[in-house]
Amino acid sequence: MTGTTMTRPRRDGKNPTVGKGRGVPRLLTRVAVFAVIAAVPPLLFDDYWVFMAAQVLAFAVATLGLDILYGRTGQMSLAHASFMGVGAYTTYVMANHGYGPVMQLAAVIGVALVAALVVSVPTLRLSGMRLALVTLAFGELLAWAIRNTTDLTGGTQGASVDPFLFGRLDSSEPLHAYLIALVPAAIATAFAVHLGRTQLGRRMLAIRDSELAAESVGVAVARTKITAFLISAVYAGVAGWLYAGITGFIAPPDFDLFASVYLFVAVVIGGAGTVLGAWLGASYVVLMPEVFTLAGQPNLYPIVGGALLAIVALVVPDGIVGLGRNVWRRIRGVRGDEEESK
Repeated sequence: MTGTTMTRPRRDGKNPTVGKGRGVPRLLTRVAVFAVIAAVPPLLFDDYWVFMAAQVLAFAVATLGLDILYGRTGQMSLAHASFMGVGAYTTYVMANHGYGPVMQLAAVIGVALVAALVVSVPTLRLSGMRLALVTLAFGELLAWAIRNTTDLTGGTQGASVDPFLFGRLDSSEPLHAYLIALVPAAIATAFAVHLGRTQLGRRMLAIRDSELAAESVGVAVARTKITAFLISAVYAGVAGWLYAGITGFIAPPDFDLFASVYLFVAVVIGGAGTVLGAWLGASYVVLMPEVFTLAGQPNLYPIVGGALLAIVALVVPDGIVGLGRNVWRRIRGVRGDEEESK
C-alpha cells in the first residue's frame, strides 16, 4: 500500500467545521443573556440594591477563583478570603502613596502571585484537609500581621479606602461602582469558561478526580496545582481590589476564617465546578445576610448557612446547578416518553 495515505476515520463522519459554526451562535446567545441580566439592577432597582449588586460582582470574581481551585482542581483552601485581604490592603497602601486604580490593580496581582507562591510551593504534596490547615495558618498569620501593623494597615480599627476614579466614573456612586465592577467580573467569567476548554482545565479535572491516575497518564500534577493556586489567588486579589474600592472601608473581620468558610460554602451550595454555581454562590454570600438583616434576624444567617451546607452535601452534592440539571433532564425525559407514546 505504498504511495497511499492512511487517515484515521472520524467517529461520526461529520465535517469538523460544523461544531465551530454552531459555537458562534451559542457564544452570542450567552453574551446576550449576560448583557440582559447585567442591565437589570441599574434599570429596576434603587441605589442601595445597585450597590449590593456591585458587591455581588466583586464576590463573583472571588468565588470563580475558588471554584477553579476547589471545584475544578479539588484543592481545599481556607484562606481565599485572606487573599482577598491581600488585594484589599495592597489597594489601601497603594492609594495612600498616591497611585491610581490601574497601578493598584497591577500591584495587587503581583503581591497576590507572590503570596500564592509562598503558600503553594511548600505544600505541593499536600491535599484535602492537610492543605486546608496550611492555608488556614496563612490566613491567621495574615490576620495577625494586619492587626499589628496599625501604621500601615489601620489595624483592628479598619481603614477607609479612596474610591476608584476612571474618568467620570467614581466608585463612591452606586451605579458607577456597578459599571466599574462589571468589567473585571465579565473578564473573569469569560476566562473561567474558556479555561474549561483548554488542556490546563482538563488536567485540573483529572487531578480533582484522582491525583495518582492523573500522574500515571503524564499530567504534571505539581505544576498544575501551583497554576490553579496562582489563578485562584489572582482572582481573590482582584476581588479584594474591587471590594475595597466599592465599599470604601476594609477591616480584618472582612477577610478572616469565617469569610473564607462563607466563600467555600457559597461555591458548594451554588455547584462546585460550574461557572453558574460560582455566580449563585456570590449572590448567596452578599444577599442572604441582607435578607436576614431586613427580616430583623441577622444572627440566623450563620445557622442557616451551616444547615444549607449540610443539606446540599447530603441531598444535592452537585449544588443548585446540579439540582437544576437533574430536574431539567427529568422534564426532558418525561416529554420524550410522551412523544414516543403518541
